[in-house]
Amino acid sequence: MTNELVLVRHATCARMDEMLLGRTVDAPLAEIGLREAEAMAHALDPHHETLIVVSPRRRAQQTASAIAARCQGELLTSAAIDELDFGHWSGQTFSELAHDPAWRRWNEQRNLAATPAGERISDVQARVLDHLQRLCQAFPGRPMVLVTHAEVIRAALLHWLQAPVAAYRRLAISPASMSRVSLSDWGPCVDSINLRAPL
Repeated sequence: MTNELVLVRHATCARMDEMLLGRTVDAPLAEIGLREAEAMAHALDPHHETLIVVSPRRRAQQTASAIAARCQGELLTSAAIDELDFGHWSGQTFSELAHDPAWRRWNEQRNLAATPAGERISDVQARVLDHLQRLCQAFPGRPMVLVTHAEVIRAALLHWLQAPVAAYRRLAISPASMSRVSLSDWGPCVDSINLRAPL
């Protein structure tokens, strides 16, 4: 049995280029983000049986709502695909974070470092992959769209590509991007990474 998955990064939201939003700054989609979400919904053209699983963050919820409206699909909120827990880094500007040695270490040694909340990329991989396994068992053969965050998508793709966490810079996961993966009894097949719908 094969589950076709589309991993969607939420569309562009307010202040995302200047600030680490994390879990504490629940920014809405920017005007361009609303257009991106609509464009993705049309590009995906999901079937009414598509299960849409979404992070609790507002930016992901708004993106998922546009997709769900396209097909009247079932929408399921899941903390298992929530944003990485950045602890007190959340809400700080990138210029402020640049002076923090722990932030620099996080970006230079992602395979070894943890956020102030104690979460590591290996933790993210574990929670996401475990959740996906349970979803595929609960909904065998059902197509799914997961609307989540860059680090969550990147962590899962690195695992499926058998690449080390330290290689995270090699994978671009843009706002409003789509990555397609097939999960079957024979293992994962990554079909495409970081595709964007034209506006």
